[in-house]
Amino acid sequence: MGFLSGIGNALRMMADTIDVTAPRDQWDPQYWGALGGGFSTAGVVVNDRTVSQLGAVQSVRYGMSSSLSTLPVSVYRKGPKGSRTALPDHPLTRLLSARPNRITKPGEFVSEIGWHLSYYRNAFARILPPGDGLGPEPYGLGGLDILHPRRLAQIERRYDGRLYYTFNPPATIVQNASLAPETYREDELWHLRGNPLREDGLLGEPVWETARNVFARAIAVHDYGDIWFANYGGTGGIIEHPGTFKDKDAERDFLDTWRRNGTGRNRHRDRLLKYGAKYTQLKVTNSEAQLLETEDAADTAVFGLWSYPPHRAGRLKRSTNNNIEQQSLDFVIYCLAPLAIAIEQAAEGDLLLDNDNNDLFVEFNFAGLLRGDLKTRYAAYLMGRQGEWLSANDILRFENMPLRTDPGGDDYKNPLTKDSGAAAGDTGAGDQQGNGNNDSSTEDSNDG
Repeated sequence: MGFLSGIGNALRMMADTIDVTAPRDQWDPQYWGALGGGFSTAGVVVNDRTVSQLGAVQSVRYGMSSSLSTLPVSVYRKGPKGSRTALPDHPLTRLLSARPNRITKPGEFVSEIGWHLSYYRNAFARILPPGDGLGPEPYGLGGLDILHPRRLAQIERRYDGRLYYTFNPPATIVQNASLAPETYREDELWHLRGNPLREDGLLGEPVWETARNVFARAIAVHDYGDIWFANYGGTGGIIEHPGTFKDKDAERDFLDTWRRNGTGRNRHRDRLLKYGAKYTQLKVTNSEAQLLETEDAADTAVFGLWSYPPHRAGRLKRSTNNNIEQQSLDFVIYCLAPLAIAIEQAAEGDLLLDNDNNDLFVEFNFAGLLRGDLKTRYAAYLMGRQGEWLSANDILRFENMPLRTDPGGDDYKNPLTKDSGAAAGDTGAGDQQGNGNNDSSTEDSNDG
């Protein structure tokens, strides 16, 4: 196993040193699938590292991860008539929202797990036993330690019918020869899978494999743009030479000198043509002139893979003041919510060890992201108060403000009508008493 691991680490190091901007030969073995990449129709290598360098992918990563890390998460207990009770002291609540382990902060943990699940379609966390983490001894779950999907070496089902996961040492400390691959049984590992799954159903298929050509087009377009600007944002030209060169080496030396003196930092310097040579600049084609539009279309296709609104990455072409709020809601509903639900379901199935009665569940709170502007929120609160399904303290909790300590703080009665009934009763009683007095007076006068 150590020998095979050494070969795997060497192959990964070779893959990291490949210059993806150099001219590519489609028959070169380094572009075969053995190194975790794949040769695309666009002629570029599409793998984990090349795709992650795209600005659109980095925008999606930061937007999704940062938003997910801000959501409160808790374990809840189901009650009668659909009620729920938050359990802030539950061990799993403390692990997900306080300290997953002794090093990783909760925001770091949730955002990294979320990105691994959405990008690699697999997320792994080693389940630390009691005493190694921060969980209480009776619960049986001490902590959660992230294992990067890139480290996964193999999954195998052994004689006992269980799955075993083998992970290589981290690449950053691979030089330490004492580190060996680590193998975990399925109940020692928290594995989250994302759709689509591979044929065996054991792993999710990474997004760069299911959408290889989408990423290849984006990489090719941006590579073209980089080369375009490296060559002063213009096309090449044609050199007309009246004579002949002495040999091929002289011709190659002439062209190399011309190109070297007209690109990079020399792109705006004067150059000298000898021997009657004449240079004619080629015109910029329509496709070259529309480079920005082409890049924008390629990035939009990448955003679509995650249902990520382009306006969150600064693409405001189709955004207005009227629809940008709706696009923000779409981001929460169609992009972020499915990811959060996948984490909730995985946590409920694998980490809720005391859920024998099936009355516990895990949930992220999206209220903060779904809040509208101040005027809209206050109007909604007013409707809730008048509809008698929100109390003053409920509203104060939503706004993170101190609660009222008087008995009326938890009163669900409409404050505009709760005293009107009593007032009406008092008035009616007074009228009745007055009528009675009038009747008596009448009777007395009649008797008289």
